[in-house]
Amino acid sequence: MVSFMNIKAVINIIILSAIFFVSCDKEKLIVEGMAPVYISATDFSKVKSIAPQPYENLGKIVSVGSYIFINEKEKGIHVIDNSDPSNPKNIRFFSIPGNLEFTIDGNILYADNSIHLLVIDISDINKIKVVNYIENLYINVPVLHPRPENSYVGYFECVDKSKGIMIGWEMKKIENPLCEAY
Repeated sequence: MVSFMNIKAVINIIILSAIFFVSCDKEKLIVEGMAPVYISATDFSKVKSIAPQPYENLGKIVSVGSYIFINEKEKGIHVIDNSDPSNPKNIRFFSIPGNLEFTIDGNILYADNSIHLLVIDISDINKIKVVNYIENLYINVPVLHPRPENSYVGYFECVDKSKGIMIGWEMKKIENPLCEAY
């Protein structure tokens, strides 16, 4: 039979332990790890038509007239001239950091940059132009690659969309990392 004194002693030990652990300051943990690299969500200077890029991580496909548009996840859109279906040609790349979704209506491309919905004039495929955007439409959509490449093992800083559009990773000293790849 458990005595009242033993129960009281156990309760006192639990209370003292809780006070000890709550009152301790946590030390900062600073480690070498991967951290996201961001650009401002409203920096549209990176949205442009550039030379064709290699195919790597393809997504959605849209056909309009003699063109085929293929999403390169988180990077932009390949523009393929399909006027000769037996010989399609990769002719341009629309750089749109963070892009996953898009559609086209006439000469207007609607595309996300992982945070906003961009309205882009593509009437000249060599010189595209952001003409408007709907702010924060995609802010609550989860990040596609919330961690460094699959080969990476170690600590990393979690992606935070409030800091902008994540465009890559860099190795640096990070404080109190909340994420770890193993």
